[in-house]
Amino acid sequence: MAKPEPAKKPLSSENTVNIDAPLESWPDLGVDWPDLNAPDIKSDNNETTLQPAVKIPDKKIISSQQDKTNSASYVSENVSGYHYKVKIIGLPSHDHTWLTRFNSVSTLYTLRRKRANMAQIHRRIRDDSISLTTILQTSGYYDAEVQSEMTPIPEKHKITIAFIVHAGPLYRFSEVQLTGLDKQDTPQLGLQHIYPLHQDDPVDQGKIIAANQQLEKQLGHLGFPFAKISPPDIIVDHKTLSGSMTMNIDTGQQQRFGQIILKENSRPIDVQHFNEIARFHPGKVYDSQLIDDLRRAVIQTSLVSTIQLTPVPDPNHPNITDIVVSTEKAPLHTIAGTIGYGNGEGVRSDVSWTHRNMVKPEGAVTFSGILGTRDQGVGAALRQGNKGARDRILSSSLSVLHTKRRAYDARTATLSASFERETNIIWQKKWIWSIGGQFIASDEKDNAYSANGAGRRQYLIAALPGELGYDSSDNLLNPTRGIRLSAHASPEISFLHKTVPYVRTQIDASGYQPLGENIVLAGRVRLGSIVGSSSSDLAPSRRYYVGGGGSVRGFSYQAIGPLNANRQPLGGSSMAEFSIETRFRFGDLGIVPFLDAGNLYTSTLPRFSSLRLGTGIGLRYYTSFGPMRVDLGTPLHRRAGENRIGVYVSLGQAF
Repeated sequence: MAKPEPAKKPLSSENTVNIDAPLESWPDLGVDWPDLNAPDIKSDNNETTLQPAVKIPDKKIISSQQDKTNSASYVSENVSGYHYKVKIIGLPSHDHTWLTRFNSVSTLYTLRRKRANMAQIHRRIRDDSISLTTILQTSGYYDAEVQSEMTPIPEKHKITIAFIVHAGPLYRFSEVQLTGLDKQDTPQLGLQHIYPLHQDDPVDQGKIIAANQQLEKQLGHLGFPFAKISPPDIIVDHKTLSGSMTMNIDTGQQQRFGQIILKENSRPIDVQHFNEIARFHPGKVYDSQLIDDLRRAVIQTSLVSTIQLTPVPDPNHPNITDIVVSTEKAPLHTIAGTIGYGNGEGVRSDVSWTHRNMVKPEGAVTFSGILGTRDQGVGAALRQGNKGARDRILSSSLSVLHTKRRAYDARTATLSASFERETNIIWQKKWIWSIGGQFIASDEKDNAYSANGAGRRQYLIAALPGELGYDSSDNLLNPTRGIRLSAHASPEISFLHKTVPYVRTQIDASGYQPLGENIVLAGRVRLGSIVGSSSSDLAPSRRYYVGGGGSVRGFSYQAIGPLNANRQPLGGSSMAEFSIETRFRFGDLGIVPFLDAGNLYTSTLPRFSSLRLGTGIGLRYYTSFGPMRVDLGTPLHRRAGENRIGVYVSLGQAF
């Protein structure tokens, strides 16, 4: 039922121009009224060239009731146009998206930075009045009226435009009737209850469209990928201020997964590997969410740039749906490089070349090099993704590295391999684990003991590192709630210098608690212990050290703990670290005051005594892939030789 457009309510004001009044009642501007249906006359630079001599009132405000005989008091002057500002009065308060929706279609808003003459402004006001009325009516306010007023400020060449909204009552559904869902419904499916709109909900066209999209998505989730939803039949009754909707749904037969079929051009990943990645198998009830999950997982491999997964009915089995896969191959080679500086690490540059599918499937081979004032080395690594099952990673690497630190100078060759269940931003896991093995041959100078004639020593080390982790946080790079726990243990044997068996252990725990919409309190604890040997019998590179951007901020790397007479770090057999920070966010920026504490001990277990404190403030810039952080820290109770300020830059939060 359509209702004719209601008559506009006249606005009586002595201070404004009523845009909706007939043109004859407007004050004389000194020119003939233009044809409002004619297009603007454009110049070569796309600016309007129609700029007549306009008579501007010597008062700040034009009155909508002023008679033409007062035009003698107007002063004529040439102006290049007006700037304006827009305000809307009377919008319904329950929906905070009104202005966003209006600005997305508003001509006034789109062209707000350009001056305009009176004819242009008048036309824009007319267009925006229609747009605002349409927004209100499609949102359920079917009796909505919009009027406009304009208040010029001549001496500033500015205009204030006001839209006055008379929203009227909100129409609600008196009836929402769906037909067809009962044909395939069961108590387990509950199809009759999945539609999100009901009686007494607003007759809002945007919400109706969203509800139909949700219905289609939910039907796909429950096994009906070929459901057909007819356009809704909506009747609006202006007498009862209500609406009714009728819609028919043909669900078809519930489907089960069939085979994954690859088109001829889809060869970066074969069918067998697709079946390893997919979280469904033939015979399982069809679920569109599992299709979306497979799409994200395949994109995560970086082997394809685009992928299309299309459900296709099996012609021989009416309740079986095959998945046809079409992909486009992504570039397989990547060259990457970084350069940076860190306290205790000096200048360092890294470069790498990767072939992401050299060993099929998903066998990425990377060759890398490091050149810096304190680090030089080369390496090669093989990383096989989704090895045998989803998110299982098999990695192996060989590297040769020369490392110079305050505590030691080491020339090390490392051969390692690991098998792990990985977490990632596509599918964050609650439980992760890893197991592996390492063989390390190292020639090291212990700077802390070399003054006593220790010189360089050779070490051959075999290790079996393992880790188990639990993560209930809500975001991998920017957690705002939840906890993280991890335990690491590495049984090791050191040969050559002397045979020393020992176990390196470490426990990490962190928690995140929101204190408001944009405030998060975060805390961290780290405890480490080496059991079976004193730290002086270990290779210096296998001891614990404390201090730095991932440890106690404000101190440089290896700066906390026992030192020799020359203030060189001795390393330790145990450690304890604590951190607390408050994360304030303001849009894309954030401020993070923090307090860190920690110390290093020569005993097997940490003593939690004589903790060194570092404090400071961090800056955060939040991007689509995670926050970038810059932390500035300083030691409390600073000692001679310690830095006054430490600067730390990285991607992601500190913990």
